[in-house]
Amino acid sequence: MSFIDELKRRNVIRVAIAYLVASWLLLQIVDVLGTILELPGSVGKLVFLMLMVGLVPVLIFSWVYEMTPEGLKRESELVSNQSISRYTASKLDRITIILLLVVAGIVVLDRFIPETSDQSEATITETENNVEAATTPAQQISTGGPGESSFAVDGRKSVAVIPFVNMSEDEANEYFSDGISEELLNVLVRVQSLRVPSRTSSFTYKGSDKKLSEIGNELGVDHVLEGSVRKADNRIRVTAQLIDVHTDTHLWSETYTRELDDIFRIQEEIAQAIVVALQLTLNVTERERMTAHSTGNVEAYNEYLIGRHLWNRRTPQSLREAVEHLNTAVALDANYDEAWVALAEAYLVMPEYYAATPEEVVPLARAAVNEALAINPDSAGALAVSGALKGAYDFDWEGSNSDLQRAVTLAPGTATIHQWYGETLNIQRRLDEALWQLQLARKADPVSLVVRHVPGYFLLWAYRLDEAEIHYQDALDLGGTRWTIHNLDILNTLRGDYDEARRRARQLAEMEGYDPAADLARIDAIENPALKVHALELLKRRQDMDDTVFGKALQYALLEEYDLALESLETAFAAGDAYATAMNYMKVYDPLRDNPRFQAMLREMNLFP
Repeated sequence: MSFIDELKRRNVIRVAIAYLVASWLLLQIVDVLGTILELPGSVGKLVFLMLMVGLVPVLIFSWVYEMTPEGLKRESELVSNQSISRYTASKLDRITIILLLVVAGIVVLDRFIPETSDQSEATITETENNVEAATTPAQQISTGGPGESSFAVDGRKSVAVIPFVNMSEDEANEYFSDGISEELLNVLVRVQSLRVPSRTSSFTYKGSDKKLSEIGNELGVDHVLEGSVRKADNRIRVTAQLIDVHTDTHLWSETYTRELDDIFRIQEEIAQAIVVALQLTLNVTERERMTAHSTGNVEAYNEYLIGRHLWNRRTPQSLREAVEHLNTAVALDANYDEAWVALAEAYLVMPEYYAATPEEVVPLARAAVNEALAINPDSAGALAVSGALKGAYDFDWEGSNSDLQRAVTLAPGTATIHQWYGETLNIQRRLDEALWQLQLARKADPVSLVVRHVPGYFLLWAYRLDEAEIHYQDALDLGGTRWTIHNLDILNTLRGDYDEARRRARQLAEMEGYDPAADLARIDAIENPALKVHALELLKRRQDMDDTVFGKALQYALLEEYDLALESLETAFAAGDAYATAMNYMKVYDPLRDNPRFQAMLREMNLFP
């Protein structure tokens, strides 16, 4: 009998075939579970290696042993009439056929069921469906504080760009070092296989004396890019180094001393060096994005950096100055789409920070967005501003959703875009979808105060108070905002914890420097309705509070004076209250929902029925 015949007789070949088919199925299962559980890609490789190593002992075992009715026995111990190898062969054949049928089914499904053409769009659809199955927003959005696992690790390599230190003799050049850092971040974030925390989180560590291991832990990254910039006249010196935060070792470092005109080339070289150091593989699109620049005009670029630096300060004066520099940038280079986007963003937020009225700046924001989209129809930033404008000022919710969803598709992982999309969805009373977008924003920007605060705001006005409090406490871990304290006053009032509500009211008044008497009177009146007259008198006399959705209208509604609340809402709506749309999702106004006057305002905002 030949060796091949003996392999067949002992079922070694059948065992090998069955093992390989079963291994293929197991690898498919690992691939699916790896995606769901966000396991590192190394898990699949490890399973594959284990299966390949395991093939040899399985084949040896099938050669040496045979299964008999009395159990496993060595082949050498069997006499011919004891062998049931032919029956074992029949069982192995049936098992292999079943496994092959499963394999064929998977191949057919994979071959003929269409996939979404854009991976990001498929991700959005899948995650929105997952939201419907989720139990509570507290489970959807992790609120782990710094140092905890506050967001899912997706297996990609990761790097945080810490603000480069300004080493120039002129402190005013700090805008330039900050700008270089932000631009490098924007280049690296275009690499899909690399996770890069957003500017808000990374810039939290500007001037910080924390160890890199602490920063890496809080941002959930394995590497940090840091450096310094010295600018003098038309010469610049940029030093950059990539550090493994776990071992505190340098993976790469370099110093560039060049003319200012070469700044774009320096950024490109640094980004490419990081790709090489992290052993990343780029596709054609990613390589093109890394070398693409919105302008070649260094003077326009310099004005853009100053404008962005001022925009990030978010004060009325800094926003006005930012607009001046950004207008200079686009005057120097009319095809500078990123400068047009930054200008549109500045105009968009000016009413929120009382730097201008909507009537003054919304038309200018629209014009800037149109310029940006004419230059680059795939500008995620321009689409995000366009979506925000369509929702807040045109009440075009379908158009707003379309622009913002496309922006998310083009720039997945951009915290601000996810936040704006979430806020737009919440206005439409699509709370769970809105919370999901905030989860994605949190993942991209793990130590952003605003991103931590906003889910609490959504949940508060849905009267999901315990969940809201979790997020507000999470925001307080980073210091909180005035609205965090104010909303904790409202939350505890609604809950009936009046002493805690009073404590928060006094805390906010001390922070802002005003008399808390009216707020305390409102809390007293809710606890004891006999005191309502006094609370209403103080409220009507307040000079620091206007008739707005979050101003006097809210105070009247909390006091259950709904006729006064409705009058205040109508006054606010007629005056162009930028937050008028919020009346649609705030449960405090639900008692007015059947009122024809309230419905008339919702109809004008395309939010009714």
